[in-house]
Amino acid sequence: MRNAGERTTRVVLRNVLTEGWTGRLAADEPGAFASFPATVPGGVYQDLLAAGLIPDPFDGDNEKQLRWIGDSDWTFATTFDAPEGGWERTDLVFHGLDTIARILVNGDEVAATENMHRTYRIPVTGLHATGNTLEVRFSAPRRVGAERRDAYGKRPVAFDDVSPFLRKMQCDFGWDWGPDLAPSGIWRDVVLEAWSTARLASVRPIVGVDARDRGTVRFEVELERASEAPVTVRASVAGVTVSAEVTSGETSVTLVAEVDHVDRWWPRGRGEQPLYDAVVELVGLDEWRRRIGFRDIEVEQIEDADAEGSNFRVRVNGEPIFIRGVNWIPDSSYIAAVGRERYRERLGQGVALGINLVRVWGGGVFESDDFYDACDELGILVWQDFLFACAAYPEEDPFTGEVEAEARDNITRLMSHASLAIWNGNNECVWFWFLHDWETVLEGKTWGEKFYFELLPSLVAELDPERFYLAGSPYSGARDREPLDPRRGVVHSWVPGDYREYEAIRPRFVSEFGFQGPPTRELFDSVVHDPAPTPFAPAVAQHQKAVYGTERIEDVMRIHTGIPADFDDWYWTAQLTQARAVRFGIDYFRSLSPWCSGTIVWQLNDCWPVISWSMIDSSTRWKPAAYALRTAFADRVVSLHRVDGVVRIALGNESRDAWTYAARIERWHPSGPRGTATVPFSVEPLSTAWLELPAEVGQPATDELVVVTVGDLRGVLLGGVDLDFADAPASFELDVAAAGDGVDVTVTAGSLLRDTCLFPGSIDENSHSDKNLITLLPGESATWHVSTGHASRFDADALRPLVRTARAV
Repeated sequence: MRNAGERTTRVVLRNVLTEGWTGRLAADEPGAFASFPATVPGGVYQDLLAAGLIPDPFDGDNEKQLRWIGDSDWTFATTFDAPEGGWERTDLVFHGLDTIARILVNGDEVAATENMHRTYRIPVTGLHATGNTLEVRFSAPRRVGAERRDAYGKRPVAFDDVSPFLRKMQCDFGWDWGPDLAPSGIWRDVVLEAWSTARLASVRPIVGVDARDRGTVRFEVELERASEAPVTVRASVAGVTVSAEVTSGETSVTLVAEVDHVDRWWPRGRGEQPLYDAVVELVGLDEWRRRIGFRDIEVEQIEDADAEGSNFRVRVNGEPIFIRGVNWIPDSSYIAAVGRERYRERLGQGVALGINLVRVWGGGVFESDDFYDACDELGILVWQDFLFACAAYPEEDPFTGEVEAEARDNITRLMSHASLAIWNGNNECVWFWFLHDWETVLEGKTWGEKFYFELLPSLVAELDPERFYLAGSPYSGARDREPLDPRRGVVHSWVPGDYREYEAIRPRFVSEFGFQGPPTRELFDSVVHDPAPTPFAPAVAQHQKAVYGTERIEDVMRIHTGIPADFDDWYWTAQLTQARAVRFGIDYFRSLSPWCSGTIVWQLNDCWPVISWSMIDSSTRWKPAAYALRTAFADRVVSLHRVDGVVRIALGNESRDAWTYAARIERWHPSGPRGTATVPFSVEPLSTAWLELPAEVGQPATDELVVVTVGDLRGVLLGGVDLDFADAPASFELDVAAAGDGVDVTVTAGSLLRDTCLFPGSIDENSHSDKNLITLLPGESATWHVSTGHASRFDADALRPLVRTARAV
């Protein structure tokens, strides 16, 4: 056959069309150039870049120079042979087209598509034995979006004004952390399928487990028929097999498998992640295969006895889980470039940071099964948004029909995953209705309310009835209640000024909060080519997409550290500010447990090189904030907080073992220690305990700090801000020794070293430090392990200028 990749599942023949693709500008486009090789799955930017026809869109200000790509029509084409064997049906199956496209086979239009987020199955007939032509003609997304906007009527939106009118990844048109590329392309597999008699149209496994660890799987099976012949469906899981005959004309059947004993699936940190092969066969014709996990997940919302509010607590197998989560955005602006290995790497980094949940944000995509497979195996719970974000959406047809089709597709596809815990209706749309007075602004136009409160919950109840549905994030449990009511539901905590203002609220659950910071310096220098950069220089601003984003960073710097004049100092201080804001927020929200039962940090990852809220930049390197997150998300954490004007110590224990130890508590002035004490404590499993500062230590003045040390853990709190703490210039000794896959770097403090970081990237851009943000008292030592393939480059003289500590300007 013309295209390789053929495989069979029973009798169904599936040929993945990956070969021979070319792309070109539409013939009527001015300046159209010759065709270029295309990769499928892929996208127009990757193909043009690979062909040497455009510069790197991420470099410098090339994004602006390449805007024409999103304003253009593009055609992708290949040829294929008809399947041999006399099949009753032949279908072309498109698992992802981005977005507005016409599909032509042998010159005849066979379908038109409107939705990036759904699968299209198109019957094809009259094929030639060889040399059939397939064309996918994409219309310019910005032009079509503007046409739809004008047809439906303009509606409020946070960023561009066309994305709400296309069922396309919303951040494709830019976000406050992402570029405006507006790409087109075939972003998932194209499959030629041939089948006879019948095929499995869908399988929905509804999984349950009772108190005695007996498992039940109810397989809801839908068939598509090419003939009326009776067929047999057989389902197997955990050694149990059940079957049923589907009589002539019938297209659905339910099979129930009951397993006497199963091992439960747990989120990481609470147990193992056993997965069982589940197989459904349309005997002799087709097969469906997944791995499932037996677990019970619920979201507890119980009214307080004093009617103050209600909790929002995730329970897995009956145990409360304090959520240590991160928000996930598309891991690349080239969405087709993100595959199994990249998912594993990024989610593996999340596990290294201590997460137990990832929220797939509503301005991106329903990720591929590789993503959710990795979450199943790693023990990461998934909160899945439906794909609506920060905008008012039309509810008129055909838009509503597309929303229903994509929701049905993806609920059915994803519900087999043990990690999937929550379906969420939207990101910030309900909140914006309140915040921006959409009732007045819209003048009677629809805004998506029907989706979040009628259509989507009804589809979840129909298709995936065991999972929790949340109408939106933030949301406080009722359509007519302020979504940011901290006493109920989930909030987004975007404080307007100093991050210490987090302490002004007592939320039940925080599903977004964060702070911006620059990427690693190695990445920044690779895309910003200004020889003398400044924070607001055009070359820097091109990689800062948040309106007033850098001003906001400097507002907080001004309060705490002052604003350094030197750009290298500014850059480090901006990174430190982000790290501190993240640590402060998590520590505070976690200290409120069990009142607050989780926090989801904005955000884990980036899609391109940018100043953003991410923990890990687009080059996969950890920012300083990632180290802060890891410390705050550890099973056990020590933190200090002002409660009613008094500094107290919070000891968080999210392990299943009691924590019994002694805390060394010290009050320090820049001139030296002012008071010390050792206090024993015990914290029950899965709980938080508090300690008072002993009288012999006392409360810190504004020019002092408190240090609490518990084994390898340490919490530090300034009595005021850095500007009040006149510490001496950093004094330290360095020792470097070869070790394992790199070098060990030991720092011995000659003075108080606050938030010490080692940045080895200027010696080896691929190196990685195992720790950062370490506070050392005079005389103390800490050893950093640096993974590097160039250990010989590392010596004390080279490393000394790469050690950074916190000091005011």
